[in-house]
Amino acid sequence: MQKYYERISTGVKGLDELIEGGLIPGRVYLITGPPGSGKTTFGMHFLLEGARKGEKVAYVSLIHKPEEVVKDMLRFDPSIYVYVNKWKLMLYDLGPVLWRESTRVPTWRSVLSRIREIVEDEGISRLVIDPLTAIDFPLQNPVEKRVELAKFIRGLEDLGVTAYLIAEMIEMDKYSEEHFLVSGIIILHYFMHQGRMIRAIQIYKMRGTRHDSNLKLLKFTDKGLVVYNKSPFGAVEDGE
Repeated sequence: MQKYYERISTGVKGLDELIEGGLIPGRVYLITGPPGSGKTTFGMHFLLEGARKGEKVAYVSLIHKPEEVVKDMLRFDPSIYVYVNKWKLMLYDLGPVLWRESTRVPTWRSVLSRIREIVEDEGISRLVIDPLTAIDFPLQNPVEKRVELAKFIRGLEDLGVTAYLIAEMIEMDKYSEEHFLVSGIIILHYFMHQGRMIRAIQIYKMRGTRHDSNLKLLKFTDKGLVVYNKSPFGAVEDGE
């Protein structure tokens, strides 16, 4: 008999239905795409869904001020301050802390050490690290880099959290080590088609889950991101 995994919601309307009811908990997922594609908003939807269910969740920033991220999300979900004030949604600005400790930019080991403290001290169940591309790797050997990154991802899995790693992806046809090591990859797109800018989401990889890898329509609404189970190209032709 086939064993089905427990699922947790992504918090993005329309997405759970495309991945057999949601994410497999305790795994690490990569959220990638070009600048302005909605990656941070996507991550905040995930955290707010957990906070609404009574979980303690954390947004870990390596560059941006978390307070600014909260302000940006306020337009979609005014309740976000309720969860921040109740310490259900915890904000950590690790960039300045890690840079003060070293003349180098943050490394995999230093970030994992800090995250381990946060998760264990606060009982965090959902985690967003934004952006992964802020973490440096001092060694040039690609094999050693993959080993260190594998340790980083395995370390997150060992903590029992469900984690989003947010990363910029400028060249959509190039892949790096994290693409092969994470349990799932969700790519957010935007591009011009027939004179109109359209957004799309692609479930590129999702271990243990049946999924359609074709582009699906993605929209910013007054409630945030919404996924539609249809082609973004058809939506333009229909005048949506």
